[in-house]
Amino acid sequence: MKVMNNRKWMGNRMWSRIKGFRDRFQFDDRELPFLTHLEAFRKTLIRMVVSLVVGMLICLPVSDQLIRLLRAPAEPYIEASLVEALAENPVQLSMAGEEVRSAIESTNNVVVGATIQLPDERVNQGMIRLQFSEPAAALKMWLLVSFFGGLLLSLPFLVFFLALFVLPGVRDVEQRAIKRIAVFSGGLFLLGVVMGYKITLPLALGLMLKIGAQLGGESIWFYSKYIMFALQLLLAFGLAFQLPVVILILGKMGVVGSRQLREKRRHVIVGLLVLSMLLTPPDLLTQLLLAAPLILLYEFCIWFLHFTGNRDTASSEDKSEVV
Repeated sequence: MKVMNNRKWMGNRMWSRIKGFRDRFQFDDRELPFLTHLEAFRKTLIRMVVSLVVGMLICLPVSDQLIRLLRAPAEPYIEASLVEALAENPVQLSMAGEEVRSAIESTNNVVVGATIQLPDERVNQGMIRLQFSEPAAALKMWLLVSFFGGLLLSLPFLVFFLALFVLPGVRDVEQRAIKRIAVFSGGLFLLGVVMGYKITLPLALGLMLKIGAQLGGESIWFYSKYIMFALQLLLAFGLAFQLPVVILILGKMGVVGSRQLREKRRHVIVGLLVLSMLLTPPDLLTQLLLAAPLILLYEFCIWFLHFTGNRDTASSEDKSEVV
């Protein structure tokens, strides 16, 4: 009986803590002094910076594994070291019989010529030779990957502390809308990153190396440049996939409608191409691979607004009522 009472007491205490913690996000209409808001913002900023630093410290020991993860799409094209080439590919030994006989009779030393035979498809595709441009390049790349890994790892805590500062000043109806938008936006960001990693990055690398091999050039890349290229591409895809979020918010506010989006389709496509050029590394293939899904998402927004009733803007509806 005593054990059951203790469990019930602990359950009630835990529930009260959860309820009190949830109440911190509820709308509070009290007017606080400016210095109080400034102090709350300072604490929020400190918590976010500490979360980011902790995330970086966690990612520092596994930075080499994160670099291998970013390197994986280019792994089939990376030139192997001599030890790896000897272990993975057949070695052909060749020497004339008369030369062997004369070498044994004269000096007892036999010189054998060896050649490493690489698969023809890898040679035709082109190979990448990764190099470091300066003594501190490896350290800079290590810290860069740790920063982005720590940012991704601490992102839930950053959003939590930011919500703890912002949501008490937002009404309950608006809070529900913000939460839905946050979930939708996070899902699109992850979808963009996964698409960039699984589809765009391997396709872009394969095509660029194939063209380079046909032109007879040798691909010697700075290691840090490749890592930065991969990070920039993944970040660009994640940010670009936020386009539907912006359009749907404007549609629900009555700023844009499906009819207006259809009328401006040509201008938007040109704008998306320019946006892809600004976000991605300077090569045409990567820009087109980013612009294509953005155009499809734009079409999705048009039909979504059409079927949800947002066919005209608020101004056009007012004009039609006046007429």
